[in-house]
Amino acid sequence: KKKKKKKKKKKKKKKQQTNKQTNPQQTHKNMVSSLMSMVRLLVVASIFALGEHIAAAFSPESCTEMFASMKKLGGTVPPADHVAGCTEVCAKVKELKEYWGSKTDMAKYACEQGKTYGCVWAGTPPVTMSDIGC
Repeated sequence: KKKKKKKKKKKKKKKQQTNKQTNPQQTHKNMVSSLMSMVRLLVVASIFALGEHIAAAFSPESCTEMFASMKKLGGTVPPADHVAGCTEVCAKVKELKEYWGSKTDMAKYACEQGKTYGCVWAGTPPVTMSDIGC
């Protein structure tokens, strides 16, 4: 009777361990999906934190214009051309790209977002998307 109970416990424990094991590819996909959601949430939260006045001016088009001006002028942007939030979005794009390298879904996602916002970073000369491998 005791042997049967021990066998049942072992089978149950083994079944639980098997259920806990996950497919590494599925785990990676879940992690990538979660990270993309967090990035989107961070962008939206940043916009709302900056206030309604600034949020109205923030858009991919206005960021692209601001960064085109930065690239053309070789660095800084005149205060009248500055769009709050664009620098923060592009900082996250660069951070994601550097962290994930070049051959992952997240790196591709970062490049897509960087191109959407026309990202350029301060430097001499300014650092472009192609400079970071996009």
